Amino acid sequence: MFNPILFRHRLHKYPELSGFEKKTSDVIIQTLTSFGLAPVSGVGGYGVVVRFDSVDDGPHLLFRADIDALPIHENPSHEHGSTVRGVMHACGHDGHSASLMALAYKLSLTKLQRGSVTLIFQPSEENGRGAQGMMKDSSWQTTPFDYAFGYHNVPGYPLGQILCRDNTFACASTGVAIRFVGKTAHAAYPETAINPTSAIRELMQDIEALPYAISQGFTLTTIVHVSLGKPAFGTTPETGKLLATLRSDSNKSFSALCEQVKKLAHFYAERDGLDLQIEWFDQFSATINHSEANMLLRQACKDLKFDFVNLEAPIRWSEDFSEYSKVWPSAFFGLGSGSEHPPLHDPHYDFPDALIDVSSKIFEQIIRDMNGLK
Repeated sequence: MFNPILFRHRLHKYPELSGFEKKTSDVIIQTLTSFGLAPVSGVGGYGVVVRFDSVDDGPHLLFRADIDALPIHENPSHEHGSTVRGVMHACGHDGHSASLMALAYKLSLTKLQRGSVTLIFQPSEENGRGAQGMMKDSSWQTTPFDYAFGYHNVPGYPLGQILCRDNTFACASTGVAIRFVGKTAHAAYPETAINPTSAIRELMQDIEALPYAISQGFTLTTIVHVSLGKPAFGTTPETGKLLATLRSDSNKSFSALCEQVKKLAHFYAERDGLDLQIEWFDQFSATINHSEANMLLRQACKDLKFDFVNLEAPIRWSEDFSEYSKVWPSAFFGLGSGSEHPPLHDPHYDFPDALIDVSSKIFEQIIRDMNGLK
């Protein structure tokens, strides 16, 4: 008898960072194999895929969970705390994986009446590369999908409450690192230097003001780090570096925001005679829900008599499930982790085990409604 809670605790004890999920992948493969299934491994890195087919035509559904952990040191108050120093499942991907594994176990004991169902255990969600890697890998997509589904737990909402939203569920975001390089001079003769100070100072102010200039949708810019020169009183700065995160609930506004930051950086570099380097990190598109897929999700929640609410505004964090929603009609939803639960990416965070049953039942009900189970 499969116990999804013990499965989650096992993943939680041995977390792995994005791109290094080999042992996690091995555990997933071994568990699926023990159900009598034949998973495909090594998809887009350490991704694992398992498919269930019927003999009759019908809908092709996709369900996804993420498997990677974060570089955060855990302060556990439970026995299944992380055994890897400086790494923990602080975002609940162990719980998401357990939900999908519980669904896999249920499907291994039943038969689809029509169509097919594919479950994917995806690596590297935290850095935004996992979904893209799986989408580029042709070893598992034998048919296009009619609908795709996924979820994320959300602390701050009642335990088990389903959080729905039409259109944008989670924002687009990226990190940007801007580096100006000039020339030092003696601090007594600053006029002979090529100094990045003014460019850094003015660019910071401009980036923080950009959301007010973009009228469509929600946009946010956050300065996260600034460095300038070296701690030497006799020398002017040679380099200046600014790191910021940019986000928006609209892919169009997000593109405009990124383009404006790039233009401003080039303007100040040219004005002040500075060399310029721009790097982009952790790039995520907005996760857009499709009306038909959302309708199927809501119907499943209604069938199960689960409590669900429509969010007034998108979630501000990002999700690389957005790569699937670009291609297939999708519904991504939130699941309340508790009103007083520690937030995501907190060293005291631990995925609530009760959500495994709630989420797996929602997925199963969608399959019952669309494909039929016997």
